Amino acid sequence: MGKPEEAKMRGMNDLTTGNVALKTIGFAIPIIITNLLQAFYNIADMAIIGRYIGSAGMSAVNIGGQVTMIILVFALGVSNGGGIIIGQLFGGKQKEKIPSVVGTMLSFFFLMALFFMIVIYALGVPILKGLDTPAEAYAGTKTYLFICLAGTIFIYFYNVLAAVLRSVGESVRPMLFVLITVILNIGLDILFVGPLHMGVAGAALATILSQFVSMCMAIWYVKKIGLFDFKISSFKIQKDTLKLMLKIGIPNGLQFGLTNISFLLIMGFINQYGVNASAATGAVTKIGTFAVLPAQALMTALISFTAQHIPVQKFKRVIQSMLVAMAISVCFTGIIFIIAHIIPGALLGIFTTDQAVIQTGSEYLKILTISYMFESVMFCMYGVISGSGNTYYTFGCAILSAFIVRLLFTWIFTSFTSMGLLGIGWAYVLAPAAGGLAALIFLLTGKWKKTKMRA
Repeated sequence: MGKPEEAKMRGMNDLTTGNVALKTIGFAIPIIITNLLQAFYNIADMAIIGRYIGSAGMSAVNIGGQVTMIILVFALGVSNGGGIIIGQLFGGKQKEKIPSVVGTMLSFFFLMALFFMIVIYALGVPILKGLDTPAEAYAGTKTYLFICLAGTIFIYFYNVLAAVLRSVGESVRPMLFVLITVILNIGLDILFVGPLHMGVAGAALATILSQFVSMCMAIWYVKKIGLFDFKISSFKIQKDTLKLMLKIGIPNGLQFGLTNISFLLIMGFINQYGVNASAATGAVTKIGTFAVLPAQALMTALISFTAQHIPVQKFKRVIQSMLVAMAISVCFTGIIFIIAHIIPGALLGIFTTDQAVIQTGSEYLKILTISYMFESVMFCMYGVISGSGNTYYTFGCAILSAFIVRLLFTWIFTSFTSMGLLGIGWAYVLAPAAGGLAALIFLLTGKWKKTKMRA
């Protein structure tokens, strides 16, 4: 590919200049809204399924969604690797190299999508049986999973292109694309599942159609601003670029995947305390997801912000941006912390009217909000470390936090103390405290400033 015309390089945002706070907030707000929209859709989607199909449909969508999430989470981590490379090229004023990186990313993810589709189609039945899928939900789960798999390429391409856009400082367009997608998805859900009575197949079809539309919008905009021309001849894998992308991205993908696995393992400890404990922790998890959502969005923003600053060595701006992000995250999470300690029952009452569940979850929620405060700080530090290309270190922090500390202390507190469910809560608190401390130590060494990349 030839060098993109500078005149076409519009719609990009050089984060290395201007007021740090305004740049950070302006870039992060659309990402926060995007995450909120996706969270809203997940709630609305399940509500529609529950209303029209019932518990069997909810189970089918939940189990099928968990399987597809596994292949998506890993892809998100690897796409972050490519995004970090592009961010550093953009910050280093080497825009002419960006199209070849995009071509490598899209080509690799196309092959990756085909691979996962073939594997899951071949092993789908054994996987569903291995998960002990309820008999009444089995047929629906299989249908939902197999239809959603057909959209793997759509969602992979969209997430790659969204990562590319964030890397060049563009967060508004991905937000708008997600807004349109969410509205379309909910509308199609209601139409297919409701009046057309298509069941879980309709929900799956609504999902892949909306994913196709979001991919098309992203393709249109990336081509418009000159980042990639989408000609067949431009879809080439550059071996050196791919090697670097995987070196950065695989630890990120494993970090996301293994963290989710640790949550599943801890559910085994929680379930020993009965159905009320299981229901209560489920409600608390939803509150927690909302509480740390801004911090996770700011982590994503800091990855791009840091990647652009590393080549020009504006390290002071990176730290200033991180502190701004921490302040925003802590303030938001602090509000949830205060509400949870004053009226925990009101928050849990959003999800259930069962007083036994509310009583069980109230003290647990109070403890978990301490964990959310630590996570709000930890995620911001992770953003800087990952943006500098040191994803292997955040992967190590995740192993320390999610497996060594959280699982170890969950076992200790539940096996050797009378703390019960609250012991699991304190294990959750210790985990991000340990991960955050490890991240802080790495930042203080200054090693994140010395990352050199070649693409």
